[in-house]
Amino acid sequence: GANFCLTIYFQCATAHFAFENGHKKIAFIHGTDSSVTKSRIVAFHKALDRHDIEIPDDYLIEVPYRDTHKAYEATLELLKLKEKPTCIFYPDDYATYGGVRAITEMGLKVPDDISVVGFDGIRVARHIRPRLTTYQQDTPRLGKEAARNLIDLIERPKTTLIQQIVVKGRLLEGDTVKKIN
Repeated sequence: GANFCLTIYFQCATAHFAFENGHKKIAFIHGTDSSVTKSRIVAFHKALDRHDIEIPDDYLIEVPYRDTHKAYEATLELLKLKEKPTCIFYPDDYATYGGVRAITEMGLKVPDDISVVGFDGIRVARHIRPRLTTYQQDTPRLGKEAARNLIDLIERPKTTLIQQIVVKGRLLEGDTVKKIN
């Protein structure tokens, strides 16, 4: 439903931003198996297809949501590849910080050596340096739309259709994506 629509906008907005900045080697550390994760992976592949970009299977790694340690380990795996990605998408901002730690510990710099993009738009991401490039959901509107639809479904079950609602978020450009040639 609404999560899938939001996911498509997230993946398209972030992928387009990465492509616009010259990135073609984009890895995606995604969350564990769920309908949201499946939607994100499909949307990620669709965005890559639109730009005629193929990525190796090694560029897709599953980690639990909000797990900084597993994201750290997954990032280390990516950094050990012969063909390292130039940009890594993370399933949420917390995971992104685990990835940033791994990049730094490998002696690399964000964004000079590896660009990173998060998801959530948590407030702290705007205050830590470098400021995280992240996709911020319009959570209040998403909640209002979900509540309105649930009330309609409860009060008028015979006349209410389950529908997809598009609630766009916005890409918060930070300092973690480098423009490359």
